[in-house]
Amino acid sequence: MLWMTRSACAGLLCWLMAGCAAGTGGSDATPAGTERVVLETTHDIRWRELRIEGTTDLPDGAVLSYRVTHAITDEVPVDEWPARNLIADGTAVVQGGLYRASLNTRYWPRGTVRVRVEFPVAPQPDPVRLQYGQFGERLTGDNVTALGPSRVVSVEHTFEWTR
Repeated sequence: MLWMTRSACAGLLCWLMAGCAAGTGGSDATPAGTERVVLETTHDIRWRELRIEGTTDLPDGAVLSYRVTHAITDEVPVDEWPARNLIADGTAVVQGGLYRASLNTRYWPRGTVRVRVEFPVAPQPDPVRLQYGQFGERLTGDNVTALGPSRVVSVEHTFEWTR
């Protein structure tokens, strides 16, 4: 009989702990095991350099991917582009809630430029991977897109290149 009492107590304790871990917040509470991410982006122009920069609440060391696309890439055949980097991909690492990457824009014509920044990109440092999941499966929020079993936080920024 004592064994049954201990078993019942252990079961009750596990049940109570699971209930507390799930949280008791209202309808705006984030479900247990999910994470919201703030990701913002903008640009800065320094002479012939485009700087992609932004803020986030991701931890230091988190890796973001970016893609820069000039509108002329949809209008002119590749062999007629005035510069080879009118579509460029890369990564940026978060430090102190900020990230930055730069791109040489020599020979870029005037036109619309689109910047897309995404998280996660593999590989991530272990603490980031453990918090958000190997493929972002713990991400949630309005800025999250499901891509099969993966989830991605993304933000886009569009501006006119006038240099």
